[in-house]
Order: sequence, then structure tokens, then C-alpha cells
Amino acid sequence: MSEHWYSKDGKPCYEQATLKGGLRATDLRDARKLGLVPSVTTVLGVLAKPALTNWMVDQGILAALTLPRVDGESETDFLRRVKEDSKQQGKLAAEEGTRIHDACEHCVFGDGVPDRFMPYAKHISAVEDELTRLFPDVTDWIAEKSFGHESGFGGKVDLHSPSTGIVVDYKGKDGDFSDGKKLAYDQHWQLAAYQRGMLLPRNVCANIFVSRSHPGKVASHVWKAESVEDGWRVFQAALNVWKALRKFDPSFDAMQKAA
Repeated sequence: MSEHWYSKDGKPCYEQATLKGGLRATDLRDARKLGLVPSVTTVLGVLAKPALTNWMVDQGILAALTLPRVDGESETDFLRRVKEDSKQQGKLAAEEGTRIHDACEHCVFGDGVPDRFMPYAKHISAVEDELTRLFPDVTDWIAEKSFGHESGFGGKVDLHSPSTGIVVDYKGKDGDFSDGKKLAYDQHWQLAAYQRGMLLPRNVCANIFVSRSHPGKVASHVWKAESVEDGWRVFQAALNVWKALRKFDPSFDAMQKAA
């Protein structure tokens, strides 16, 4: 899993320059040296996510069912190809989800849709409509705000309202959401960390699920304030586990003492 890092004042520090003039992903060694904090999603990577695991298993099964066998191919080689194919499907889904995500972040409640995001105009419009339906009285939405928190984590928030404390996070999904399947599982862990990390008022938070395969189709889940509080307790526990596993305490107090 890729890891993201932030400075204490919330500046994204995803990459570092190489001696050859290129860029590489920031790692734990860089974080120790530069005093960086891990992202919310990096911290939550220490916890099991059954829904994600189940999706990954499904992709592996589908790849095994659809990939043709090669004459004389060993079981080991076939399994390797199955794994590579299933990862490719996940990569393509993630890349499309990122494009939709970026379009929504840049354009929701903005001044129109730039040409580069026109293929996602239906996605953007549907998200705007859903936000208006969920929170009709909120008028101070801010997109793509990053932060660093003194307890040792950071992140970038899709959308938040400073006056109400409401945080919204977009999630890409396939399908048109008509099958009634549960969509919201553990996303309140992430939302709670964003709300606390940005020192916002306690309030409800929401996920908006945007269909990758059916432009214009969205679904949503609003987490009650008490569920967000539960999520914060889970995140705090995960942060302590992350620090213990990495043998690194990026809290501001700990880094100041180590300096």
C-alpha cells in the first residue's frame, strides 16, 4: 500500500527528489529525518478492512475464471498471472476513481467544469445535487484542505464546512447502487480523523459514493455524530498501533523532544 506524508503545518510531502534529478515516493526514513506525519489512510492501513479484502478476493476469483490456461503452464505460473491480472483490474478501477475524485474536488460548487473534466460532468452534477439534498443550508464548503495534527497524523479532506464541522469524503464504486448492497462500513474512522485533525466542531459526516460505471449515479451515507465519535476512538487506537509497529512517534511533542 502506498503511503502519504505531510509536514506538521499540513503541506503534502508525497515525493522526494533523487540524486539523478527524478522523484521517488516519500518513505519512513524521510519522515524521521524531515519530521513528517503519516496520512489518515496510512495510519488506518494497520487495521483489517473486510469489505476491501472481499473485493480483492472477488477480483482474484474473476481473473482465475476468465484467464485462459497456457499449455504446459505450471500452477505457480498460472497463479502468478491470476494475481497480476486481478491487480491490473484494481489498478484500472483506482485510476478511474482518482480521475472522478479529482473532478469532483475541483469542480463541485465551482465556476463551471474545465474542459479536462468534461467527461465527468454527470458525476460532478450528481455530487452537487446530492450535497444540496443532504445539507441544503450549508454554504461554506471548502475543497482539498490539508492539515497536520499535533498527535502525529495529517491528511487532505475532500470537502468540509468550517462553520458546521461537517466533513464529506468521496468514494468511487462500480454499479448503479440499485442492488441494495451495504456501502458504508468503516469510513467513519477516516471521517472522524479528518474532523478532529482540522479542529472542526463535532457534527455529522458523510460519504458520497460515486459510480465509476454509471455516470450520474450516486449514493450516500450520513454518519451520526455519535458514530463519528466512535470512529475517532478507533482511529486513536490505530494511531497508537501504527506508532508501536513503526517505532516512530510523529506527535509534535515527541518530535520536538527528539530534535
